[in-house]
Amino acid sequence: MRLDRTFQFRGNREYLHSAAVLDDLLRIRHGDATNVDLKFHRRTVQQVGYTDEPQAAPDSVAEWSDSGGKLWLVERAEHITERVPYDEPALVRMFEVDGRTVKSPPQTPGFTPADAMVAAFKHLLQTVRAGIQCKYVFVRIRMDHCPTGAFEIRYVRDIGAFFQGDISEDGKVIGQIFFGVW
Repeated sequence: MRLDRTFQFRGNREYLHSAAVLDDLLRIRHGDATNVDLKFHRRTVQQVGYTDEPQAAPDSVAEWSDSGGKLWLVERAEHITERVPYDEPALVRMFEVDGRTVKSPPQTPGFTPADAMVAAFKHLLQTVRAGIQCKYVFVRIRMDHCPTGAFEIRYVRDIGAFFQGDISEDGKVIGQIFFGVW
């Protein structure tokens, strides 16, 4: 099976935004995705497709698994050429940071839960690690299911050049999100 997808750059980014991929995969799985694990191996400026044929990590942009199976994200020959607005600062203003925890409201109008999770943890890292000059990049998310309302992410540990946050919904940990340094 191969399913080609068409993406746009978001805002001023010059690469495929990871939250767009997460949103797309959740839509394809009709919101029923459980035991989700999405790992990015590298960034891309190319259009991509999903395949269920196993790919080596260097050959794939990312890999996805859930209770329905496994998919690999592979580049296509076409470059991403279109752009859509993406007001991440407006999304970030909806979050509340308290120490090493960021809270997202039940709804983030104009943004998806995937947008909110990625932006929330990046914002938390930038807040907690203020003064450290680096660019944080989303590399992995594991979750029992995608939150549908309010959630929290607690920055729990550093793993070398990677950072882990625990995602909670209704006071229960439902997954982890990981960022690296770019």
